[in-house]
Amino acid sequence: MSGITDINLDRRSFVRGALMLGAASPFLLSACSSGSDSSSGGGGSGAGGDVNWLTWSDHYSNDQLAKVASSTKITGRPKLFSDNADAFLQLKQTGPQFDMVSADALWVKKYMESGLIEPFDLASISSSSELYSMAKNFAFLNDPKGALGYPFSWSTVQIYYNPDKVKNPPTSWESLTDPAYKGLIVAENIPTDLMAIAGIATGSKSPYALTPDQISSASNFLGALKPNLVKLASQNNEIVTMMASGEAAIGISNLGTDVRVKDAGGPALKSAYPPEGTIGFIDSEMITAKGANKPLVKPFLDAMQKSEWIVQNFTTNWRPLFNEAAAKILTNDPKTADNAKRLFMDNPEKALAMTLKGPAQDQQAYTEAFNKVFGA
Repeated sequence: MSGITDINLDRRSFVRGALMLGAASPFLLSACSSGSDSSSGGGGSGAGGDVNWLTWSDHYSNDQLAKVASSTKITGRPKLFSDNADAFLQLKQTGPQFDMVSADALWVKKYMESGLIEPFDLASISSSSELYSMAKNFAFLNDPKGALGYPFSWSTVQIYYNPDKVKNPPTSWESLTDPAYKGLIVAENIPTDLMAIAGIATGSKSPYALTPDQISSASNFLGALKPNLVKLASQNNEIVTMMASGEAAIGISNLGTDVRVKDAGGPALKSAYPPEGTIGFIDSEMITAKGANKPLVKPFLDAMQKSEWIVQNFTTNWRPLFNEAAAKILTNDPKTADNAKRLFMDNPEKALAMTLKGPAQDQQAYTEAFNKVFGA
C-alpha cells in the first residue's frame, strides 16, 4: 500500500492545525432507565442501569456491549450519528437523555464551552492506566478542572481505490472531480468535514476557518464532485460494505479501510495520500453534564476500554487506538504485528500533526454551502 506510511507529521503542524479552530431532530429514547446510586469511579456498577450514548458504529461491538452488561449490569445503548455538528445539536436539545457522547478533537472544547459536558478525573477510570502517556496530555482533552474526554482512536482521512475498476488512479482531492469517476465514489455524510476537504482541495490552509470566498470555492468543488458520488454513507462501515461489494470503487475513508474491505471478501485496494494535505481525527468519549444516568459512565467506560476490547476493536476496524497495552499485544502477535505497525498502533506520536477535525468558524455558512449542493 502506497502513501500512508510516508505521511510527514510533526508537532509544529499539529499546533497549526489546532489553532485553526476559530437541522437535527431531538431523539426520544424509548428505553431510558433511572440512574443508580452506584459509584462514579472505575469500580463496580452497583445496581446497574443504562448508559445512553451518542457515538459512531466503530466505537463498540454488540458482543462487547453484551459482555460488559453481563459483568457490570450496565447496558450501553448507542445512538449513532455521522456529523459532529449533528451530535452537538442533539445533545443541546435533549439535555439529560444522553449520558455519554463521542466527539472528534477540537469539538470537545466546544462542548465544554457550551456547558454540555463535565470534566472528570481520568485516573479514576482504572483502564486509563493502559493508555499511552502522550494520549493523556492532549491540550484539547484537558481542562484545569480535569479531563474532558477519554482518548480513544485516531486516523487521517485519505483516498482508497479498487485498481481493477479504476485504471487511472486518483492522485489528489482535485482529481476526484474527473468525469471518468462518475458514480464510483463513496464518502461519509459529514458536511463540516467534506467542506473542510473541499477547502483543502481549493487551496485553503485553514479548512475549518474558510472565508466567504473560500466557502464559495469549496462549494463549487463539491458541486463538481457530486456527479461522481454514488452515495454519502451514514457510517464508515457502509463505505467498507460498498467497496467490498463493488458498489463503489473509490472511498474517502480512514486508515485501515483496505484491510477491512479485504476481510469483508472484497478486492485488494490501493491508497492515495492527497498532496494538498488532509484532515484527521483524534476522538474521545465525554461525560455529559446533565445525563440522567451519569454515575454509570465511569464504570461503563472502565469496562469498555480494557485492552482485550481495544485489541478486538483494532482487528475489526483497523485504525489506530491509544491503548498501549493493546498495542503491545497486537505487535507481539505474528498474526497482527504487520498491520499494527503499518497502521501506527505502536506509534501514537504520528497523531500529533494532523489538521484536526473541529467545528467550523462559521458553522451555519458551512452547512448552507453544503446543503446548496446536496440539498437540506
